[in-house]
Amino acid sequence: MNDCPYSYANHWSNARHLIADDDRADVIEAALQAHAPEQAFDGAQLAALHYADKLTRQPGKMIEADVASLRQSGWDDGEILEINQIVGYFNYANRLLNGLGVTTAGDVVGYYKND
Repeated sequence: MNDCPYSYANHWSNARHLIADDDRADVIEAALQAHAPEQAFDGAQLAALHYADKLTRQPGKMIEADVASLRQSGWDDGEILEINQIVGYFNYANRLLNGLGVTTAGDVVGYYKND
């Protein structure tokens, strides 16, 4: 969502490993790359992804209804705070990486070893 190739390479590698289903991971990745999470998610997860997208790309346009939508989808206030904190942190960290020109060149991508 915020165009950080370094973070995407590392975190998607880890997510793919944890999903442990290549077909499902492919569907999720395609949906996220197309900015169409509804192709892979629904319900509370989809609401959280819409919130994350708006907070990432249009933070100045966040309104009370964005939080209300999360509540209506089943998230409680503690979970909403966690979603907010995680999205905010990753936006901050990714901007630092982008601002310094950090790349994956020479890195081992992802936390998990390939079998």
